[in-house]
Amino acid sequence: MDKKNILFISNGYAEDTIAARIIEELLKLSPFLNIKALPLVGEGKAYAHPKIRVLGPRKIMPGGGFVGINPFLLVKDIRAGWLKAFKQCIDVLRSERKLTNFVVCVGDVFLILLSSFFVKKPIVFLPTAKSDYAKGMKEHYKIEKWLIKRLCRLVIPRDRKTASSLQDFNINAVYAGNVMMDCLSITNEDFGIGEARYKVGILPGSKEEAYDNFTVVLDAVKLIAQEISPLGKVAFLLSFPSSLDLKKLSEKPDWKLTMNNFSEKEKKGIAASLTSDRGALIKVIRGRFGDVVHSSQVIIGLAGMANEQAVGLGKPVVSFPGRGPQITKKFLYIQHMLLGGAISIVDRNAESVAKEVCSLLTDPHRLNDMAKIGRERMGGFGAAKRVAKLIANFSPASPLSSSGL
Repeated sequence: MDKKNILFISNGYAEDTIAARIIEELLKLSPFLNIKALPLVGEGKAYAHPKIRVLGPRKIMPGGGFVGINPFLLVKDIRAGWLKAFKQCIDVLRSERKLTNFVVCVGDVFLILLSSFFVKKPIVFLPTAKSDYAKGMKEHYKIEKWLIKRLCRLVIPRDRKTASSLQDFNINAVYAGNVMMDCLSITNEDFGIGEARYKVGILPGSKEEAYDNFTVVLDAVKLIAQEISPLGKVAFLLSFPSSLDLKKLSEKPDWKLTMNNFSEKEKKGIAASLTSDRGALIKVIRGRFGDVVHSSQVIIGLAGMANEQAVGLGKPVVSFPGRGPQITKKFLYIQHMLLGGAISIVDRNAESVAKEVCSLLTDPHRLNDMAKIGRERMGGFGAAKRVAKLIANFSPASPLSSSGL
């Protein structure tokens, strides 16, 4: 059977996005490939491409993919039908056994176990979540390395340090960059803030906890505007995800939400504006995440992949722990290890957030130092094309790096 049938498996929104971006480049190289994708978590909307056949139940669970962080969410998922959905995914894997030449797993070791047990075809593995920068917290354990060595033909880690660590374990690991950066779309739209001396981007996250965290951000914006405005005009850009309800922004009494009805502004992605009782203005942007980050000097970030992309663009991130399952103290601690000094973690209060943002805005040397660290950790652009070439040239007939299980 010719090498033309590839199955991608991913387990999360970020992982789906990374996999879809690689597939896009892969199809440019080999347009006649038959590519299927199985998203284990969520609806897999990132795979919206006419040449990608999306498999599985594609069901959103209340745990939002964070059961590993908060085990109590697993109970909610089970009640919502997770076991049935998971069985359907296993059935899909079994049915693809005779139809697939090899599997590309984008996510964690759990995926390679599923592939090995149920598809039984050669595996290319992109471990997106784990890194040797997070030593003692989120690097690959010895048992994981042992499994990777025996089950994977090719491993493409997210950073050079992790690739080197896996190579030391005699794993066929190749560093090609971090595909996350190629998932950004930048059109150079500045939303009319070109004249502003100071520019702050806001990434609230895409989960339900964003509403609660955003109240702290709004109070911080007031303080930042009060502190910075005498030094020069300050602009605030909020990248608001489609998964959240824009109208809920108006629930804070000291802020007024004005929806945008002007077609010219809508073309630029300016969906609305938020104005405080003290005159601070936030432009609410939809569908232009890359441009929001690119236009900003400092980011108030309460996200996962988005925070990493921001520092990769050289934009320092200020963050604080939330009250939901995603942006926890542990999560931020790990993110800080991954991103080094490119992200600053402060206490959960408006004063701490505002103080750190103002400190960064008025200290160009510190801004530059943090920007340099972020770019180095995330590796710049072009990884999707390099990874696609590795996959396109991958030979399923190549031997495992060991004798197998």
